[in-house]
Amino acid sequence: MRLFFAVMLNDHTRQRVALVQEAMKRALAGKRISWVKPENLHLTLRFLGEQEEEGLRQAIEAAQTVAREHQPFRFVVRGAGVFPDARRARVLWVGVEEPVEPLYHLAHQMERELQQRGFPPEEKPFRSHITLARIKEPPPAQVVQRLIESLPNEPLGSVEVRSFSLMQSVLHPNGSLYTPVQEFPLGAN
Repeated sequence: MRLFFAVMLNDHTRQRVALVQEAMKRALAGKRISWVKPENLHLTLRFLGEQEEEGLRQAIEAAQTVAREHQPFRFVVRGAGVFPDARRARVLWVGVEEPVEPLYHLAHQMERELQQRGFPPEEKPFRSHITLARIKEPPPAQVVQRLIESLPNEPLGSVEVRSFSLMQSVLHPNGSLYTPVQEFPLGAN
């Protein structure tokens, strides 16, 4: 099973983010870009990759521990950008605005719990964002920069995080299919 932990977006925020994504699609038409389907938009807490039954069991145990120790919180989705930079753009994203501390604390504790259960450390530090697309061939940096600057800099929605989910990703030629495996309510005993 190909697994990851995610914070799911509410319908209102997902729809607003999808509008930004549509504007990007129009601006980058004809480029080799793999767009995330609107129904798949989410914030990844931690990607786990392919896991056998034991990895699944350990991931669930880690998530249960983390969820018990966190209370619900809220964050605002706002802003857009690219990873790693405009010149070498590979990922288009929308960002997460204040307060981000509870989200980072949740992700860091998840990382700690997973490592204690034998998962290898994450290669890249956690950066709160919602991936809109993966770019196969980066367009010129000035095109990317103009696109980011042209997007409205207004909140796209507020997400109340009452839980996070363990998701399964199945790769298909026409895009990934995400299926919830288990949801973990915050603050539940």
